[in-house]
Formats: sequence, C-alpha cells, structure tokens
Amino acid sequence: MSDYASVVERTRKAFASVARLEAEIARAPDDVGLQVNLAAMNKLARKSQQQLFALSETHHVEVCNYRLVPERAESYALPFVSQSLLSFQYLFTQIYDSFKNGPKPYATYGQEAFNESLMEFAYTYSGSLGVVLLAQSDKDFFSGNLDKSIEALFEVVDIDSRDTVRDIAKTLGNAVIKRLHDWSQANIRGGFAADVRFNRSDGRHLGEMIERRRLENIVSIIQATSDEKTAERQVTGMLVGGDIQSGSFHFVVPNGDDFRGKLAKEFSKDTEMTLGKSYRARIRETTKLTYATEKLERSVHLVALFDVPTIAGPNGPASPVF
Repeated sequence: MSDYASVVERTRKAFASVARLEAEIARAPDDVGLQVNLAAMNKLARKSQQQLFALSETHHVEVCNYRLVPERAESYALPFVSQSLLSFQYLFTQIYDSFKNGPKPYATYGQEAFNESLMEFAYTYSGSLGVVLLAQSDKDFFSGNLDKSIEALFEVVDIDSRDTVRDIAKTLGNAVIKRLHDWSQANIRGGFAADVRFNRSDGRHLGEMIERRRLENIVSIIQATSDEKTAERQVTGMLVGGDIQSGSFHFVVPNGDDFRGKLAKEFSKDTEMTLGKSYRARIRETTKLTYATEKLERSVHLVALFDVPTIAGPNGPASPVF
C-alpha cells in the first residue's frame, strides 16, 4: 500500500472511531473514560487529516469536503443523500467536460471526461453528514487539469439572475445549467443545505455554505429562464395547405424542408392562398429551450407569400423559377 493510501486508510479509521465513541457517549454522557478516549481520537483524526491534506499536494489529489446540513429535522434519507452526491458528481463532470470538449446543449459528457473528473469516497466525519471526496488530477508546471473546473463550480452556484444563467449557458453550455438545477433540486428535496469546500493540491482553499433558501432561488431562476432564438428566411416551394380563417399553413420546398405552422399576425388577410401553387414564402422560425427541462419548442409562422416569376418553356407552358 502506498504512503498516500495508508494515510487515507488511517484517517478513515480514525474518523470511524470518533463516530463510534460519540455514539457511546450519547448513551453514557457521564463516562469520563469515554470522554478522554474521544478527545484523544479527535486529536489523532485531525492529525491524520492534516497529513492527508499535505500528501494530497505532493500526489496531486484534489480534496473535497462535502457536508449536508439538514435545515429542519435531523434526517438523512438514503435516496436524498445518494441523489445529492450523485448529482454533484454529474455537475462537476459536466463543467470539466465543457472545458475539455466544449459546451454541450444537453446534459451529456464523454466517458474520458467522466473518468478524469471522477471523485472517490475517502471517509465520513461527524458534524451533520460530512464526506471527504478525492479526485486525482494531472498537473504540469503551471496548473492542474481540474483547477478551472473547481473554480468554475463556485462561479456557477453564484447565479442570481436570468442574465447570469444565460451567460453561463453561453460559456459553459446549457448542460451545466441543467446539472446545476438537478443538484439544487436534489438538496431541496432532502431538506439540505450544502457545505462544499475544496482543498486544492496547489494549496488554494475554495468553498462556501450554500443554504437551502439559496438553492431554492437557483432552481426558481433556472426554471424561469429560457433561451429563445428567432430567424426569418425566404424559401421557394409549394403551398399544399393553408387557411386564413383557421390561421394555419403547410408549405413544402421541393427536395427540401417541410413547414407547418400558423400565419403570422402581420400576414395580410388579402393574400390569395392557392393550394398547389408555387410561391416564395417568408418564414419565421422560433426555437425556445427551457434550461430546467431541456425541452426544445419550435414554432413556425408564415409572414408573407409572393408570386414566383415564371419562364416559358420552348414547347410548353411557363414554369415557376425555383
């Protein structure tokens, strides 16, 4: 066993002993012997943890202290605890993947990015539910491959408006916003605040307590935010369906796109709509992505129709110009 693995194991056992002694003292609060043993074991656990942090710097391991704090009942239901930890890993990996492979529109990432950003369970500690997670990093002379992801994580959880949501979606991808929403929602359902702190292998400490009210605000902002894009273009094709009264249309481009939708408000009611006739159409397409659900809505509106110029054939009637 390597020196580092040995220290991890020693720290794990020390904190397990602390938890066991605390449970025994809860049953026998006046037992002086237990109190002395607990004080000694706490000292050993802290010393082992400091050794672990020191070795993490030389072995390029990022240490994450992840603590869940119930804000009402002292309850740690397994589905909520596991979902909190799992969605945190997904959020961190999605951020890492955006730096490695580019921003993603949907919540997915590469297997290599997952492997390189994977956090491993080290040990738990007392004080609410505290978990220490370890992530191996690769470092060059200047920085580690996880440095930017750790920094970005705390920028992401600082969102406080729809504009910041859109800014993060633009730089890191819609997928990161979806992962942040899911992680925040998991902690809300469990009734947790989340205390997340990284001891980076370069000696920097980053982290903060994210209270449940703030998590609720994150979810609320993301659910209220969407990305809407509108574009107009002109195409030539055939009107195969359309009705002024119902306000609908169906327009087909030969060997091309098929448009179905509604007539735009500015579409002239005086326009003659002859089914089967060729027209040049001005089409407006609007796409709306809701970040919280990744639901993409598309709407199509016919803005105007124009007659298509025709060319007379040498031996037949005129045909439209496409």
